[in-house]
Amino acid sequence: MKKAVKTIKSIRTAFLEGLKELYEADEINSITYILFEEFLGWPKTKLHIEPFAIVEESDADKFSDALNLLAQGCPIQYVTGKTIFNGLTILVNPAVLIPRPETAELAEILVRDLGAYDLQNFSAFDIGTGSGCLAIYIKKQFPVIRMHGTDISEDALATAKANANLNATEIDFFRSDILIASETLAGSVVNLIVSNPPYVTIREKEAMMKNVTDYEPLTALFVPDEDPLLYYRAICRYAQHGLAKNGLLYLEINEAYGNELKQLLNSEGFGKVNLIKDFRGRDRFIKAEFRNHL
Repeated sequence: MKKAVKTIKSIRTAFLEGLKELYEADEINSITYILFEEFLGWPKTKLHIEPFAIVEESDADKFSDALNLLAQGCPIQYVTGKTIFNGLTILVNPAVLIPRPETAELAEILVRDLGAYDLQNFSAFDIGTGSGCLAIYIKKQFPVIRMHGTDISEDALATAKANANLNATEIDFFRSDILIASETLAGSVVNLIVSNPPYVTIREKEAMMKNVTDYEPLTALFVPDEDPLLYYRAICRYAQHGLAKNGLLYLEINEAYGNELKQLLNSEGFGKVNLIKDFRGRDRFIKAEFRNHL
């Protein structure tokens, strides 16, 4: 039997019906705008001006497949395989976290601050790079910086390297586990460490959306309830031999542990430890300077 002819209107109606239990109508409409642009190159205006435009059967199948994934909770970014991070196209897949607005804010804070420094012979290290979005954004803004990135996941590193190529940035990506690192991973002492490490406690998992916990890499999200600063302590240990004196440290953090982390950094040889709120007014970032090797 021949399939029914699909139009813009019928596809949009199918999405509104199929996703109504997961998303509000405005968000569903935004999803369909993204998919029509991604699959067919059709702008939002066409969807409103030509609602009865016919979609070819092969293209309609793409929308059907996407709807099935989305209805199961798969994030739209994994359906399209990419997202936008501060104006840069970043490839994403279930091996890497989808960059959050807070991480984009950290990147902007960092770039704003770095503008005050002489960056000749300056090097930086992104620990737990994931998709590489932070490292790539920094390198894109300041090409003179020697940028390094590390992750424990080979699949994540493959994605980060693909993103560096996509965005025409030269970055040294390599595999390592910061929890057991005992040498200068970047090959020399660096002037900046930036990291968005796992910081969500297991007890917080129940309050999270299933499209996060069912699809995004859990090892990049969670830390044990009994040791919420696990990765930050490891970064401090690494800084003792991997970060230059007066080197900079920028971290994304769990809002519940800002004061504890400040105390940790002060005890590990850091000064000018500042807790910074995100655009939602939550304690989300810390920046500090490394004063002395202990």
